Amino acid sequence: MIVFCVIVLLLPVCGSVPLTGWVQSPGHPRGYDPDSSLTWKECAPTGHKITLTLIHLDLEESFECEDDSLKVFADDELLITLCGRKSMKELQSSINPSLHSSSGGCLSVSFLADYSNPERHTGFRGFYGIQDVDECEDPDNECTQLCNNYIGGYRCFCRPGYTLDPDKHTCQVSCSEDRTGSPEGVLTSPGRPEPYPKNSVCSYTLAVEEGLQFELTFTGVFDVEMKENGQCIDSLTIKPLSGDVKTFCGRDLPPFFLTRSQQVEIVFNTDHKGENRGFSLSYRVKEMNCFGPVTPTSSLISQHSDSEYPRGSKVKVKCDKGHVLRSNDSAEVEYESTCQKNGKWSPVIPCESVDCGHPELPELVELSEKDPPTTYLKQISFKCKSQYYQLDKTGSFTCNAEGNWVSESGQKLTEDLPKCEPVCGMNSDVSFGGRVFGGKRVALGQIPWQILHKSSPRGGASLISDYWALTAAHVVDGYEENTMNWLGGLIDGLDKNPVIMETEKIIIHPNYQKVGKNGNPNKFDNDIALIKMSARVTLGPNIRPVCLPNKTDEIVAEGTVSGFGRTEDKLRSQYLLEGLVQIYSLDKCDSRGLPVTHNMFCAGGDNIDSCQGDSGGPLFSPVLGYGSPDKPYRLAGIVSWGPPGCGNSFKGYYTKVQNYLDWIKETMEKN
Repeated sequence: MIVFCVIVLLLPVCGSVPLTGWVQSPGHPRGYDPDSSLTWKECAPTGHKITLTLIHLDLEESFECEDDSLKVFADDELLITLCGRKSMKELQSSINPSLHSSSGGCLSVSFLADYSNPERHTGFRGFYGIQDVDECEDPDNECTQLCNNYIGGYRCFCRPGYTLDPDKHTCQVSCSEDRTGSPEGVLTSPGRPEPYPKNSVCSYTLAVEEGLQFELTFTGVFDVEMKENGQCIDSLTIKPLSGDVKTFCGRDLPPFFLTRSQQVEIVFNTDHKGENRGFSLSYRVKEMNCFGPVTPTSSLISQHSDSEYPRGSKVKVKCDKGHVLRSNDSAEVEYESTCQKNGKWSPVIPCESVDCGHPELPELVELSEKDPPTTYLKQISFKCKSQYYQLDKTGSFTCNAEGNWVSESGQKLTEDLPKCEPVCGMNSDVSFGGRVFGGKRVALGQIPWQILHKSSPRGGASLISDYWALTAAHVVDGYEENTMNWLGGLIDGLDKNPVIMETEKIIIHPNYQKVGKNGNPNKFDNDIALIKMSARVTLGPNIRPVCLPNKTDEIVAEGTVSGFGRTEDKLRSQYLLEGLVQIYSLDKCDSRGLPVTHNMFCAGGDNIDSCQGDSGGPLFSPVLGYGSPDKPYRLAGIVSWGPPGCGNSFKGYYTKVQNYLDWIKETMEKN
């Protein structure tokens, strides 16, 4: 930056502000009195500063000037605190140079003497004046080239070939050019091959008639200032009328490219530093052609093998797999398009992804992700709405090109829709021992599959799903459908808020026969029945199903029996009781001459037995308290019959559920 100085001999600054004057302590030079004081303040106009030159200082000396003091402030900030005696030489060398305000600021003085003055002190005297500020000497004045100072201000100006920016400080090279109508030529950075100027914004406009475009080729050395991290400091930006904007910097020669536009603006920006050589590029026009594809996610079917098509070319546009045309007929996937004079195709119909939509889901099933994308190749998965259910199959489904959700094996979702099935064989994690005949009470949620029929005949059943329960045939024999009520979610038979379940169907095994052909009473072969409820049972911690056994399971050695039946001293129990029983082969049990079959097994314990009123209830394994997600509780038997009397050496007989798995499955599927 070059500085020009102008000497002005005399110029009034402001009629209301004196250019010079004196300020001194009271009584100077005879001496100031105790408790005397003085305040003084003057301000400079814009572009000026006010200075104070002390020519005399004689005040009482004290520690940190706490007795008598002279304080000088600039713009309300303390510059110095003085006391004692100073010579003129000391004042000029170390104090006076700092006593001035900022440009357009104020200078003030505060003198204060205390109550005593052991010896006479003459005080202080100073000369103040208003001076012009030379802004050109200030490195922060922001003039990028030349600076001219005048009284009250300064101005920036530029060397020949540059113009002053509207900010009045920045000089920019005059390098913008309009080359409209020019079909070819060369553009270079200003001053090339010398380093380009600083603080410049050059704008070059290229424009020709419709149907033509510009080819740009960079030649020679390319050198535009760039940071080490690749960020541009200076930049060359190419802006087509339509299409992508490209910005270049660094030392790598940019590649040749077509602008695909009849008008291009080329902008060259530089900052205030650097010694770089810039750029050189040649341009020429050529006829506008069309390029494929016409739209994303589509391809061209044409007789041309090139990717560039002259005007008038006709092509078939075909949507890629999994996409269809955005038109009234969403099944269409191709159309004809023609290359226009402006290098654009017409018509242009976008190809959209096939959308499989949100599937209709069965009750209890929901999507794992809320509002997932449902277009081509997107995936969805499912989950159950309740923690008491689990999917019968896992995995994700993918939207295919035909608009169908398909599994990994290729099956359509509509053919392989996952279902939520109740989690079976799990109970609340509690421990509460007990017996049935001679038993103890059960904790709520411990045997949540046990349900109760209170009226005659009193009996039990076991939930095996959220619609079906399994019981003994003789418990429901004689009842018509829709006439039985069952209670669940309770351990107290007098509970006032049980879950009430009404039956919709009662299906007794077709081979059940309570009285034999020869009149033999109490023949309980095939003593099993299915109950379907009229509405889905709302599962929860206190009411949920037990698992059925597997066909391949070996007969268990022990299990738990439960029910609301007879106890030692009562005809029936108010509370649900449970007990551990051993399971025996039929030859180990005494049937008292009554017939037994392979569809039965017997079980009992040390004065533990099922009894009247427990009929239809469960015998399950493992023993209560030992179930787990890996070893859920399974229904091994249904309380069926027994010899007269309960407990002691008696053992009850149970319907062997494992023998009826096919019948249970088929019956539930048909009903």
